[in-house]
Amino acid sequence: MGKTNNLKYIEETSPQVLIDVLNSDLEQTAKQYNSFCQLINDRLAINNSLHYNHSPIDPGFNRKTRLDLIKNIRDLNQAFDRLASLLNQSPFRKMDKGRIITYDFTAWIDVGIKLTKEQINDYINQVENVLKELFDFKIKYRLND
Repeated sequence: MGKTNNLKYIEETSPQVLIDVLNSDLEQTAKQYNSFCQLINDRLAINNSLHYNHSPIDPGFNRKTRLDLIKNIRDLNQAFDRLASLLNQSPFRKMDKGRIITYDFTAWIDVGIKLTKEQINDYINQVENVLKELFDFKIKYRLND
């Protein structure tokens, strides 16, 4: 997590490209999230056992594909919620003009009947914004991994 985030966005509407991009982005997000959690545990003594595991999305475009996608989105959102809660209870709260601003790491997409390229890219953008906020936190507290 020593650089800003470079998640991939979907440019084609091919189903296989969609799965490949989401799998790649979720795997990269898992690495960055887990690295950040370990870093705040080691360097800031914010004790935690937070961990996010990406489960590869089934490429078969069947019911399992949809369930895998839903599970990954739900699990990542829960991981982000747990991290935000942990940071909000820590001495490293976000402040603005003397007021505490709560961390809110939300990344969500409603997996409806048909997902559009725009919906998926919006979700990827939400995830990227959370990762950028984690990167900014590292810069602010001079954490290097």
